Amino acid sequence: MKTGRLKQKAGRATECPATSEGFGGDAIGSNPVAWYSLAGVVALITLVIYLPTLRNDFVSLDDYGYVLDNLHIRSLGPAFFQWAFTDLSAGFWHPVTWISYAVDYAIWGLNPLGYHFSAILIHALNTFLVCRLSAGLLYAARQAGSCPVCLDKQRILIAAGATALLFGLHPLHVESVAWISERKDLVCAFFFLLSLIAYLRYSATSGSKISGETSSKFYLNRHYLLSLAFFILALAGKTMAVSLPIVLLILDWYPLERIRSRNHFTLALLEKIPFISASLIISITSIIAQKSIGAMALMDSKPLATRLLVAFKALTVYLWKMVLPLHLIPYYPYPRSVSLLTPEHGLPILVFAGITAAAILLARKEPAWLAAWGIYLVILLPTLGIVQVGVHSMGDRFTYLPSLAPFLLAGVGAARIWTPPTSQGHSACVPKQIATVVAITLVCALIYATLKQISVWNNSMVLWNYVIERGGEFNPLAYNSRGHVYRDRGEFDKAISDYSVAMTQEPAQAEYLVSRGVAFCEKGDLERAMTDLNRAIALSPKEYLAYNNRGSVWYRKGENERAIEDFTRAIALKPSEHLAYRNRGVVYEKKGALDNAISDYSAVLTINPLLAGAYIDRGDLYMKKGAMELAAGDYLKAGNLGDMRRMPGAGERRFP
Repeated sequence: MKTGRLKQKAGRATECPATSEGFGGDAIGSNPVAWYSLAGVVALITLVIYLPTLRNDFVSLDDYGYVLDNLHIRSLGPAFFQWAFTDLSAGFWHPVTWISYAVDYAIWGLNPLGYHFSAILIHALNTFLVCRLSAGLLYAARQAGSCPVCLDKQRILIAAGATALLFGLHPLHVESVAWISERKDLVCAFFFLLSLIAYLRYSATSGSKISGETSSKFYLNRHYLLSLAFFILALAGKTMAVSLPIVLLILDWYPLERIRSRNHFTLALLEKIPFISASLIISITSIIAQKSIGAMALMDSKPLATRLLVAFKALTVYLWKMVLPLHLIPYYPYPRSVSLLTPEHGLPILVFAGITAAAILLARKEPAWLAAWGIYLVILLPTLGIVQVGVHSMGDRFTYLPSLAPFLLAGVGAARIWTPPTSQGHSACVPKQIATVVAITLVCALIYATLKQISVWNNSMVLWNYVIERGGEFNPLAYNSRGHVYRDRGEFDKAISDYSVAMTQEPAQAEYLVSRGVAFCEKGDLERAMTDLNRAIALSPKEYLAYNNRGSVWYRKGENERAIEDFTRAIALKPSEHLAYRNRGVVYEKKGALDNAISDYSAVLTINPLLAGAYIDRGDLYMKKGAMELAAGDYLKAGNLGDMRRMPGAGERRFP
């Protein structure tokens, strides 16, 4: 295999000859058992540590919409795959993630244990791949004569193992694993890592130097095509993978050293056009999807300067939490006030500037620092909120992939400490013993913190109690979410109290008025329910749920015409939502307008043909009209689907 001629670099370690084994070089090629055993052991340790996650339940933080109420994942037929690849109602295009949920449902039904087991299994596989990738990157640096661990195979083994341990056991990653709705992090990372590994293979087979000849024939290289295929699958897991083309360019500079001039950079950029094209398409699609569901509303109220200050704070806080993983919270509220003059938002800019300047100054002798810093920033950039999606300021889950670069530097540091250059003879025993004790202590501390963080995700009540206790006084979303849990339990007074706190903290938010109005309605206090829903509509005249729920209140008060009027308004606002159609159908049925009711139930089934209860409702009306064949057809379809009305979390509750 051609490897290209290696050049001695000034100020770097002694040149190391290239090997015939492109990725992982001589060590993995000559002793694959040791390397695979190391990666397997670290992955197994990770899986075992995360086993307590199996006791956790679904939580009311997207798990209902993604799994419990998602009727689409209950079939692996053609209709499901069409939906998975075309639906953007969740605000993202992630068909591979939907497919993983559908497979889980086919195996486990709605048992949360199965979904958690799949998550920890994927995380363990990702840990295995991190070990493999780390070894490949370090050996690439070694072959280029610039290895940061002094060309020592044992040190590279230690560095790769330490990096994988940090990745697998760090409590910052608990959110991505223990939160069922964040399966997309795991799926995206799995294919992202495979894409990087395949690209390392490609860079080895195409030679250490990039040229017009090699760059024009990239499409003939199977490793390149594999890398591109894995990248597309990563994008289909989560949009965050859009950063990979820039990561590949950074790796081309260091450690692969394929970019050594402006001409090399141009050729490398041309080589990445298929990757960049896929990134642009998915980025535009995601922005359109997020706008369609109103997830980018904060962009209108928060100027760019504010979003930049919050972004600088997030990227430095993430680094701090990687070093000292304390105060990890599932939800970080967006700050009410942001000012450059405060240490909270001014200091991170200085930290960012300092790290960037230091990395640039060290780039000639230690390019690993600048490469790692660049990769960390590039992978993290889509989640920093410059293009704001949602109402959070940061999230532990966003560090899942970006942590690779800092953890690899930490792994290299661990290898240097473990086997210092002067470690010969008896004098090295004491430092190694101390290093062993420190390493064991750190691993135990990580395990303890991870187990503690796993328990936070036990159920919805535990989760939101924790967020309210640790998330600061201003946390309206957390109070609103805990109110939902109380309401589902039938504890309406506690729910109303939490909704009231949320409203006090953010009075202009119509959502909280709707929540409290529903709680009053379920409690039987229809007048106060009506007052809250009227206020919600006054605040937000296009609030779909306010009209839908006010229609429910009118129905309970016996005001059928007014109920129909509100359901009709709700339908006009969101014609793609089935709930108001079904509610209006119930009212028409109550009035004896069977044809209108049948029409509404038919609209429900056009929107979502998987709602077995709607087939039963329409079948009942066909029976009343004497249309026995039509009724039998609807009952048969409902029977094939299963009567979802009697299944928990079926998403078919018609009235609040």
